[in-house]
Amino acid sequence: MKKLYLTYLTGITLLVMLLSGCKKAPIDSQIQGFWILQQFTTLEDGEVHPCERLYYSIGRSVTEISERQGPNGYGHYVGLTEFREDNTVLVVKDFKPKNSAAGDTGEKAPVEKLRPFGINNQEETVFEILHCNGKTMTLESDYARLELEKF
Repeated sequence: MKKLYLTYLTGITLLVMLLSGCKKAPIDSQIQGFWILQQFTTLEDGEVHPCERLYYSIGRSVTEISERQGPNGYGHYVGLTEFREDNTVLVVKDFKPKNSAAGDTGEKAPVEKLRPFGINNQEETVFEILHCNGKTMTLESDYARLELEKF
């Protein structure tokens, strides 16, 4: 009886260890998460664009941007996320409008729809992470400098 008990206990322990090892850890928990875009500055003209109810959800491989209950109707878009250069560079690309279900529409989002979020390129936007302490983050691309706060 004791041998059977030890066999079950060992089997359960191994199963728990295997299942817990399958979880994908964040690449950088300070960068990944939910952010509210406070403002962005276009670098070409130095104009500051205050933002209202614009959000970034930055994940391991997907980034979602959206206006939530805001006055402008900017929409909801989903794109791919990539981290480069020891997590000092964040790349977002290939944004598509998100439909009401769990996926996207399959069509590329027009750049005009992405500009209110500080993005000026459908193919690939490369942000240098100028500052990130887990509470605030500053990103800069060749188009704009974004100021975000953790949500």
